[in-house]
Amino acid sequence: MNQRTQRGATLVEAAVGLMLFFTLILGVLEFARAFNVYQTLVNAAREGARLSVAPIPGTSTLPTNTDVENKTKEFLAMSSVTGSTVVVNQTLIGPTVGGASTVYTQVNVSVPYRSFLIGGNTFTMSASARMRNETN
Repeated sequence: MNQRTQRGATLVEAAVGLMLFFTLILGVLEFARAFNVYQTLVNAAREGARLSVAPIPGTSTLPTNTDVENKTKEFLAMSSVTGSTVVVNQTLIGPTVGGASTVYTQVNVSVPYRSFLIGGNTFTMSASARMRNETN
């Protein structure tokens, strides 16, 4: 009878251990997925800001806000990130250097992120990038 009790205890220990192991593995996967989406947002904001501050080749004209938004959303779509919101501000006034004021562009990107581990809760991830316009 003692041996039969031991087999039951071993089975319960294995079940608890496996449950903890799989929870840990799912947690690592969830964190990696969230980090990947965040890094994609950072890169998209950076690409949008880079596009916004460089003049169109052969001119001194900067791309429009719509051009920057479309290019940023296109970058996100290539990484299968959907439902994004992109806000572009091309007229941020920076510090005055040598008597001339500097103008910056800031690109803010946000996307709803749905966690598959924490009960399917949704929260907003966001990133931004700021660069100085090269035409001033």
